[in-house]
Amino acid sequence: MSTSGSHHYHAFSLHWISDGLPIPELPEAQPSTLEATPSASIAIREEDPQHWPELAAGAHDTPFLQMGRGDLRLTVEGIGRFRISNAEQIAWQKAEGTVSDQDLRTFLLGSAVGALLIQRGMLVLHGNALERNGQAIVCMGHSGAGKSTLAYALMQQGWRLLADDLVAITSDGQVLPGIPRIKLWHDAAKAFGLDPDALPPIRQGMQKYLLLGEAIERAVQPCPLKALYLIRQQRQDSKDPDDNQIARIGSQRQAALCLRNQAFRPRFVRGLGQEGANFIALARLQQEVPLATLPTPRGIAEMQSWLQEQSLLSAPAVAPSAEAQAA
Repeated sequence: MSTSGSHHYHAFSLHWISDGLPIPELPEAQPSTLEATPSASIAIREEDPQHWPELAAGAHDTPFLQMGRGDLRLTVEGIGRFRISNAEQIAWQKAEGTVSDQDLRTFLLGSAVGALLIQRGMLVLHGNALERNGQAIVCMGHSGAGKSTLAYALMQQGWRLLADDLVAITSDGQVLPGIPRIKLWHDAAKAFGLDPDALPPIRQGMQKYLLLGEAIERAVQPCPLKALYLIRQQRQDSKDPDDNQIARIGSQRQAALCLRNQAFRPRFVRGLGQEGANFIALARLQQEVPLATLPTPRGIAEMQSWLQEQSLLSAPAVAPSAEAQAA
């Protein structure tokens, strides 16, 4: 859907209107969808940063990041500058004319969109969300943990993608449909039988590729969150079979620390004055949704076989403590 150079999209239950910049990673807004579910509108447009108002220095600023309530400015060296303001607009300007739209979108759809969701008071986790039978799981992990590889493997087994990288969760535990794409490294794409040369790279010069559009089986409705998983690779040298089993994180303190570490851009949360609300949302999530470790095999074929044996919509119960067993 586009009108007079504007491109209309629908993600995170929001209506995104991008002036002049197509964003094929986002689902196009359909008039019927917008009429059935009226949503707030977010403007994305090019602006000259010289016209941006002065912003007082904040305690959480860096040389490339300035923040105040309702205003965040981000500079990405060699790419451009972004301003996210009042939870309703993302302004951008390229560092130079040779910067590709694809490179610009990589950061716009990451840090900039994440900052806007945080401004809107949403709990945002760094992970991938998938849906099956109307219920959702979220898989989290550090960069390189294999979130996207896992997501694509699950999609091959009948799961549908809800969100990539940015997972927004409402106060009543619903995961919102976000950005329906998967990013695979060259070796992973080949292991899945895909042709990397036929896929767009996420950035110029990187051997990491985008799957989007018809290549993605996606969920389009918010779904209740049933389980959270922290990805880790299986230990090849372990003699304890339990080390390579899905295990519930029973310690409240450990679960709280894990979730805090998986929140998207904690510095943004602090600088935008959302730390209190974010803390409450994380605490509620910890109380209501089970968190478990997900020890995935290293090889893709082995992972696919292992996943078929798992029931991910029901995380394991907490193992009884040694004290309880002794009693």
